[in-house]
This record gives sequence, structure tokens and C-alpha cells, in this order.
Amino acid sequence: MTPAPATVTALIEEQIARDPDRIALVCGDTVLSYRDLGLRADRLARLLIDRGAAPERLVALALLPSPELLVAIVAVLKSGAGYLPLDPGHPPARIGLLLADASPVLVLIRAGTAVPETAGVPVLRLGRCGLPDGGSDPDAGKHPAAEVADDDRLSASGPDHIAYVIYTSGSTGRPKGVLVQHGSVHAYLSWARAAYPGMAGTALVHSPVTFDLTVTGLLGPLCVGGTVRLATLDDIRARSGGPPSFVKATPSHLVLLAGALAPTDDLVLGGEALTAEALAPWRSAHPGVAVVNEYGPTEATVGCVLARIAAGEALAGGPVSIGRPAPGVDAYLLDDALRPVPTGVPGELYVAGVQVARGYLGQPALTAQRFVACPFGATGRRMYRTGDLARLRPDGCLDFLGRTDQQVKVRGMRIEPGEIESALLARPGVRQAAAVVRELRPGYEAVVAYVVGDADPGLLRAGLAAALPGYLVPAAFVRLDALPLTVNGKLDLAALPVPAASNRLQAVAQPLPQQLGQLP
Repeated sequence: MTPAPATVTALIEEQIARDPDRIALVCGDTVLSYRDLGLRADRLARLLIDRGAAPERLVALALLPSPELLVAIVAVLKSGAGYLPLDPGHPPARIGLLLADASPVLVLIRAGTAVPETAGVPVLRLGRCGLPDGGSDPDAGKHPAAEVADDDRLSASGPDHIAYVIYTSGSTGRPKGVLVQHGSVHAYLSWARAAYPGMAGTALVHSPVTFDLTVTGLLGPLCVGGTVRLATLDDIRARSGGPPSFVKATPSHLVLLAGALAPTDDLVLGGEALTAEALAPWRSAHPGVAVVNEYGPTEATVGCVLARIAAGEALAGGPVSIGRPAPGVDAYLLDDALRPVPTGVPGELYVAGVQVARGYLGQPALTAQRFVACPFGATGRRMYRTGDLARLRPDGCLDFLGRTDQQVKVRGMRIEPGEIESALLARPGVRQAAAVVRELRPGYEAVVAYVVGDADPGLLRAGLAAALPGYLVPAAFVRLDALPLTVNGKLDLAALPVPAASNRLQAVAQPLPQQLGQLP
């Protein structure tokens, strides 16, 4: 028998065949077995193929967390295409920008919701549980719910084809789409299903699907017979469905990871730096749960380095190590001449191996800059230049030390100040602008915009909110006569006034997010 290709589709289809009666999805009152999920996804996949979905093409998903979302993801993968997640809550201009850049063949939305700005891309409405909406689509009922094979696709699907595209903030002011192949996601899920046994139970997914952290909770359980539970804050407060066995979140979520949200088996934290002090209260309240500190840029497929902290294991104070590379991943700490640095000496972290993404959609120059030839191993190998500083400890574990550039993360979301500054400078009345991350209150970091000019802060915020996703909109705007500079002519960060302490301040405060789904 010919072995199944190393694709995400193959992993999911193997599990559907292995135990079709197990519960695959719980969302509110909706429960789908693996058989139900497979049949609905097959039927939708056939319709997508009719509409042009194929390997190396994209299908955009403008869907909130719902049964339709999971069915659509599996259907797109079955069609051979890659999925492009969009947040329907983002400004229409932002959605239009991403669609124009990615050129998907189709946009899927939920029946009854407003059509997003689609830049001329055809729209398909989905009814309950991901079935095409028969009321608005004449082809909704003509496709059989039979498993899709390569003969049914427009061309054969393989490991080198795109599984999804995730957009991240761009330093030039233009967001960049990361092209991630099936083989990379297959490799990640293959080791994650062994490393995270809690995925075989119930995995709670609460973050937006535009955050690649959700790949673990959405697709991981489907490879091991687990249940994906999509939950709102109200569901969690009502303790609907009992405690999950697996949760993946950012360290900023720790204060919310209690009660019915606390996992019984595995808590995986990623997206930002973790300290022992931030983790201690949660571990004290949940001593029987293992915690994993997972490091990984989107360009290295979700997570590529991890440290598992077993239940009861003592943890020293300070930053928590990010651990060791995952199977199939090589991590190198190099100096400016691409030479390995000694143990204990900071170096820039480069990642090589099967999980390295293809590059950036439509940006060959940026791809060449960040995805470079690897001087170690086989000829033709590539490695991703992360821009992160790290240090190798004597025990072989890696410590994360920060960035080599201005990129920052707030609650796990990558933020390039340049993108925010470009948006500010495009507004009337702004002559100069700087965007920095500050601690506005203990434990709460947010973006603060400093602007020179006569622009009204309230109008600035409204303008940026219409152009950027919420996590890029500054929480406060400070108007200055001039940006402070060092003697070398660079921005003097230390001289920028703290919003609450400046009498020159004209700030518009952004309400703090209250729901997990709002935490970027």
C-alpha cells in the first residue's frame, strides 16, 4: 500500500477512519462526531473545488469561532487549497487589503452576516455546521458527501503545497503573509500529539484563528481523536462542558486561566516571554498540571522549541527557559558572520529543518532577507533568521533574551512599530510619529503613540481603528511639540513622557479587553 502523503489532510482522514463515532467538535449546543465532520467537510470541499480551490490557491475564511469555522478549515485542506484566516471584526479596509494581497479564489462567510470588503473576490455563505447555504447557493445540494481523493481535486495535493497563510505585522507598514506548507504543519502536529497528551481529551480554543497559536488546538486534537471545544467567555463562566484537558494560551492569559478554563493535563504557553514569577500563582493553584513553554515564530510553524515543566517540578526564579528544539528542528545561535557563538554567549537564533515556512507571500526580497542559506548540513538547506537573541545554557537548553530589532509582542501578537507609525503618518495633521510599548499599569503593557502635529487624538484613534486590527491600535495617544532625540539623533525612549504623568498629554484611553477572544 502506498503510504499517505505527509499532509495535514492525511492525519485528519486517518483519525476519521480510525474512530468515526468519537466526538470531534463541541461548540455551544452543537456536537459533531468525526464522521459528521468528515462528511460535511467532504461535501463542502467538492463545492470549493468546483469554485476553483486547488493546491497553491487560497480560500479565505471570514468566520468567527463556530462549527462552520472548523468544517471550513478541514474542507479547504481536503480541497488541496490553503486557508487564509480573516477576522470579521477587523476594519473592512484591513480585510480588503489582505484579500487584495493574497488573491484567494473565494471568501467563506456565515449565512446572515454582513459581506466583508472582498476586493472583488467571490463570496460563499455557509449555513449551519458548514454546509453551503441552500437559500443563497443553487449548487448547495448537488455535491455528495464522499471522501475527496486526488482524482477529485484539480491537481494532486502534497507536502510542499500551502496549508495556510497567516498575516503578521510588517516593519515597512505592509502586513506580510507567511506561507506555511503541509509538510511543515504535518511535522509540527506529529510531534505535538506525542508531546501534548492532553490533546487526546478536550482542547479548549478561545483565541482568534488569525493567531497561529490556534493551529495546535484546532488541528492537533483531530489527529489524535480529541475533541475541539470552541468556547466564549459566557460558556466558560457557566462551566459548560466541564474542564478541558488541554489549553494553549499566552502568558498574559494566566490571570484568566482559572476555574472551568484551567486544563487538567497540559497548559501550553507561547507567544511571549514567560517568567517563573508570572507562572507561580497558577502552578500553586493547579499543582497537578504540566506546563509547556513553547517558542516559535509563525515562520517556523507554530512552535519549534519547547520546555516541559512537569507537575511538581521546581522552577528557579526569573525567565523560564524555552528549552530544546523539537524533533526535526535545528536551532543555531550565530554571530553577525554566521559563526556559532560559545555556550553562555548571546547570539541571534536561526531555525532550520522541516518546519521552516516557504517565505512571505508576494515579497521575494523580504523572503530572501529572512530565509537564508544554511551553512550547516546538506547543500540547499535554508534557515529562518528569527531576529531573536538567545543563549545556550550548559544543560543544552535555550534562554530567550529579547529582540535584535524593534519588533515587540503584546499578549502574544507580533507588533512592528513601523506599521503603526506608517498609519499615523498617513493621517492629516501628523508630522512625526513614534509607537512604543509601555507598561500603562502593573502587568498591562500596551502601545502608546507619540505624535508631533495638530491632529486631534480622538480622530487619530478613529482613523487607525478604521485601518488597523485592534491589537495594533494604540491604547493612548500623546501629542508632543517634538520627538525627543539622543545626541546621536535617535529617538530617546527614556525621555518620552509616561501618559499618566505628563501635563502635555492629550490621551485617549482604549478600554482593556475583557473577553479571552478579545485578547490578541
